[in-house]
Parts: sequence; structure tokens; C-alpha cells
Amino acid sequence: MNKDVFTKQLKDLVAFETVTGNVPENSKALDYVVKLLPKNISVKRFKNKNAEILIASTTKKLNPKIGYLVHMDVVAGRPDQFASKVNGDKIIGRGTSDMKFSIPIGISLLNFTKERNIEFALAITTDEETGGYEGGLFLAENIKFRPLCLIVPDGGEKLNFVNKSKGVCQVIVESKGKTAHASRPWAGINAIEPLIKLTGILIRKYGKNNLKPNWETTMNIGAIEGGKSVNQVCNSAVVKFDFRYPETDSSKRIIAEVKDIAKSIKGNLKVITASVGMPTFTNKDLPVVKSFIKAMESVYKKKILIKETYGASDARHFSKYNIPTLMMKPIAGEMHSEDEWVSIESSLKFYKGLEVFLEKYKND
Repeated sequence: MNKDVFTKQLKDLVAFETVTGNVPENSKALDYVVKLLPKNISVKRFKNKNAEILIASTTKKLNPKIGYLVHMDVVAGRPDQFASKVNGDKIIGRGTSDMKFSIPIGISLLNFTKERNIEFALAITTDEETGGYEGGLFLAENIKFRPLCLIVPDGGEKLNFVNKSKGVCQVIVESKGKTAHASRPWAGINAIEPLIKLTGILIRKYGKNNLKPNWETTMNIGAIEGGKSVNQVCNSAVVKFDFRYPETDSSKRIIAEVKDIAKSIKGNLKVITASVGMPTFTNKDLPVVKSFIKAMESVYKKKILIKETYGASDARHFSKYNIPTLMMKPIAGEMHSEDEWVSIESSLKFYKGLEVFLEKYKND
């Protein structure tokens, strides 16, 4: 893969307004990818609700030696952000960093691995930005895509290798009360009060974890809603929590804790699990990890540091299958912003590093 090919394909891909949920546009972008694939590649496409999945592989098996998992969808942006531009070494545009840069690389890797008889599969999902529950989760659990190792270039800022990421546990608590005039609060039941008590208890436990980067469980109050008028006792309210937890914690424990607190508070509270995703963890001492990092160090000519990440990716849907996840990406920045970019030179080096790794891994 050379600079011109990478730049053209990435600019073409950015031009597709593949916002999550825009099913026709995501499908058109996958059509574009299919046209670029080498001959005699196994191509499978799956549709599940509002997500479409493409698997392009050198083998028909769903458990190839190496999987390369990326996503086509992006967050919303202005129309002009889908018209990418080159500024020196940077390609600027929506999705350049997160993570359309990875798709031209995946296409070229199919050529590379096909010529060398390496089992390699490029898997593209289209709903990662909203959790991947119709794409990544479906790919893992229903399609049963189970490579022996999984490359996921969806994390690893500043050329760091990501060995672990936090899980997500989103919990909604609904409260019901009884309406009355604010001058006669005893005649009603305020639905907001028990939510304030519950939230206060959780803040006392998790609030300190929100003050600085750490590898403990954190809690964000994403939304709290209730009441229509200041002079009325509120009869319906809701609070939404987003917990991010390390591999030493679990969503099961978090949900049970919220339910126990809710039971201890006087009120009519209902606890609902909204969204759950497991943390990822890959042992840095695994031979495949050492081989991957060594390959990247050989092309970047620098030491690759091992770091955790606080964000989530489709990799979490494969956590329970104990598949080693290799997570790293080229130098990029301003993800989800107006000036999102990726380095062309770093992307080409990243591709070269993957070539070195795959050549070595073929014989391991």
C-alpha cells in the first residue's frame, strides 16, 4: 500500500456520510469496499436490524488465525466534514481517526495475506458508535466469528498498545409518586426525593473516583429528569447512570448494588439495566502480544508503551471468548471534533508493522 492509494481510498470513504443508523449510506460504503477487494476472497454480508456487517477473508472459516475488526460508522457531523482535505501529513475529516483509516489498511492486508496463504479476515461493523449491540455483538454471538487473535485498531493514542479497557454498565432508575400542589406536599408523594437519596449514596462511594484518571469503577450521572412545574409535587422522575468498571469488577455486582440501595430507600423505584459491555484484558506477556509490539517497534523505531484505555470498542463483545486483542492505532487526533485527523506517514508505518507481524505470526 502506498501513500496515493491510502489517501484516495480514505478520502472516498470519508465522503460517505456513514453516521450510525444511516443504513443506506453504510451499505453503500460497504459496496465501495467490496469493489476494492482482491479476487478469490470470501465475502459475507449480514444484516441485523439497523446494522450491516461485512466479513472479507482469505478463508471461508469463521475462526481464522487473525481477525481485523473495524467499524464504518461515525458520529454526526456537518456536511463539510465529510469532504476531507489533506494538510501536510494529515488527512482531516469525519471518521479519519475513528476509524476509517483502518479500512484501506485492511483491504491491503487482504492482498498481502492472500499472496502468502495466511488466514486473515477483515470484519467491518456499522454501529460501534452506539454500542455495537446489533453489529459487533451479533458478529461474536450469532455469526460466531472467533479468530484466534483479534487486531482492533480502535484505541492506543500516541502509539501505545492497549492491554485493557473498562467495561460499561448503564443503569436507569425510574421513580413513581403522586401529584399534589406544592403548598400541600403531604398530600402527594415526590418522585424526585428517593432518586436524590439514591444518587447521594452512589456519589459518596464513587465520586472520588471521578476526580482523576484511575483504574477504579467510575460513575457518571448522564441525565436526571422529573417535574413539570415548580409549584407541583412531581409524580414521575428518572435518573440515568453510566458506570465504567475494570476487569476486577463486574456489571452484575454494580446492578445488584443499585437495586439493594433502591430497596433500602422509601419510594417506588424501578431499576432497569440499559446497556452492558464487558471490559477487555489481554495479558501483555503472551507471545502474540510480544511479537506484535516487537513488529511495531521495528517500524516506528521507538519503544511501544503498554497503557490502559477508558473508552470502549467492539472488542468488548469478544471478551468472554478469551481471544487475545491487539489494540493500537497510528498517530491521530481530535476524534469526534471538527478537526479530526490521522497522520498519513504514521498510517503507512502502522500498515508496515502489521505486515511484519503477520509474516512472523504465520509461522508461530
